[in-house]
Amino acid sequence: MKKLFAAIVAIIIFASAFAQDKAAQEKAALQEYVQSMTTRQKIGALCVMNFRFWTDSPMGHQNYKPALAAENPKLFTPQNTINSAIYKTIRDYNIGSVILFGENMTDAALAKKFIRDLNLAALDGGNLPLLFFADQEGGNVARVYDYSTPSAMAIAKTGEPQNAFLCGKANGQLLLDYGINVDLAPDCDVASNPQNPVIGIRSFSGDPKVAAEFSEAFSQGLMAAGVLPCAKHFPGHGDTSVDSHLDLPVIYSSLQKWKAREAVPFKANIKNDIPLIMTAHIQCPRLDKTKIQSGKSAKKIVAPATLSKKILTKILRGSLGYKGAVITDAMDMRAIYDNWTPDQSFVLAVNAGCDLIINPINVYSKKDLEFLEDFFAKVEQDLQNGTLDKKALDAAALRVLELKKKAGLIQIQGKKIISLAQKVVPMNKEQKQEAAQTCANIQIQAARASAQNVSLPIKARSKKIAAFVPFQEKAELLQKSFAARGITNVDFVCYEEKKSAAASDIAKIKSAGLILVFTHLTGNAVKDKRLWQAAYPAAIAKEIKKAGRAKNTIGVSMNLPYDKEIFSQKDGFAWTALYNYTQAGYARAVQALFD
Repeated sequence: MKKLFAAIVAIIIFASAFAQDKAAQEKAALQEYVQSMTTRQKIGALCVMNFRFWTDSPMGHQNYKPALAAENPKLFTPQNTINSAIYKTIRDYNIGSVILFGENMTDAALAKKFIRDLNLAALDGGNLPLLFFADQEGGNVARVYDYSTPSAMAIAKTGEPQNAFLCGKANGQLLLDYGINVDLAPDCDVASNPQNPVIGIRSFSGDPKVAAEFSEAFSQGLMAAGVLPCAKHFPGHGDTSVDSHLDLPVIYSSLQKWKAREAVPFKANIKNDIPLIMTAHIQCPRLDKTKIQSGKSAKKIVAPATLSKKILTKILRGSLGYKGAVITDAMDMRAIYDNWTPDQSFVLAVNAGCDLIINPINVYSKKDLEFLEDFFAKVEQDLQNGTLDKKALDAAALRVLELKKKAGLIQIQGKKIISLAQKVVPMNKEQKQEAAQTCANIQIQAARASAQNVSLPIKARSKKIAAFVPFQEKAELLQKSFAARGITNVDFVCYEEKKSAAASDIAKIKSAGLILVFTHLTGNAVKDKRLWQAAYPAAIAKEIKKAGRAKNTIGVSMNLPYDKEIFSQKDGFAWTALYNYTQAGYARAVQALFD
């Protein structure tokens, strides 16, 4: 028996030593590959490009503004086919990664071909296969629409981490059906600020332990599907009332408070070998008060986390022991773009410890190839004059290679790096239907678990219904869903931009046997209750209470659930929440209420 035990121990020791030796050899091969790369190739390898739109405007991407594009759809058109400028960008600049947006995914067949063609452009240039990224969190944040998955907050409201695993897996399977190998999810932010305009229902919870448990399960589900997860937005974007797409937020949490709250979900995911973490464009002066020079003004600015070496290198890699890759949030968000030029922000991010840079420069036209060349030339110059740290650049390039290996894009044979075929796992119709049904059931479970002062489903099909809905298109969707169930005696009121109840609205209250108030509360409306998203539900609830109809009313929260106080149980109101204001969310609301 002792001999057998000794033999087993010897085998384990040998296997461990062999694995360590193999890992060391593979790392040496990757390091050798990095040393063989030119400076330009290393810069390109770190770039995560988007080809969201296309324009013939002589201004190129500089002329792009969302409102302008919406008002002039012919000026900026959604892009889902490769062209000569995109091909040249990928092939000639050794671009290592591409991020896909909803505009790229409007046609499934074209989107899949677009992804294949982008990858072929990389291979045509003698480059390694591309990492493809997408924000597929679930709920209102999704890029692929074959079926809908619940938001993070909806999943957590079921109380079952297994549901997070199932939703992560469903998202991963859908992405891999298109050839997308990295999901920029889960959101690991702790929803501690109801006024947050950008996180909200994307967070699993305001409880750090719940956010940790469910985000970790979601990550495991993605990996089970064969897709790499990404924990975001480090060091935590939950406690702010400013959207970093529009401005530079500041979070004043102390290090002690941060460790007890924001750090918890990230630590849990790091412990389970999360391969990728995304940064937040937020200032955290009590974590790092270092000021850096703005490139677009005379000001010195507290370094946002994306550009903070202390936060990304000393805290994330040092204190938390993180070994994986770090990716920035989009660098064309105003928190960064308004303060630094593209080449400056790229260099600052790499020096701070970032490995992958999202949207360093946008190529939306042939004119943008000139901006692209200028960007590369300036970064090369920064390396030559010592502004860009060569060790940081090489370390980033190495971690990008390691991430590609984890994604199954490359293989190491001796000292050679071998490109592998693009990983695509098609889903058939039955598989998609099964995944869609699983996700729908979880969404309905979340609504029923959230219900207060009412047991769902309700038995009120024969009653006259008054439905107050924030958007006209959602009212039309609800009307179809009701009709499909034989519920036709419904009066709809669309209250978009309305702040008070009209006399006709009050009349509908008094004549209805069941009143449904669908809400779309935003972080800004939590902050300013004069905004219509908060003002109208409060006004109609007041009229309902005055008419003595509270017991006939269900408040149905479709976005942030902080309007629960409007529909107070002590006044007789019932309330539930879907945490999902997409079309699928509204469809699930009807199912949760009546099926």
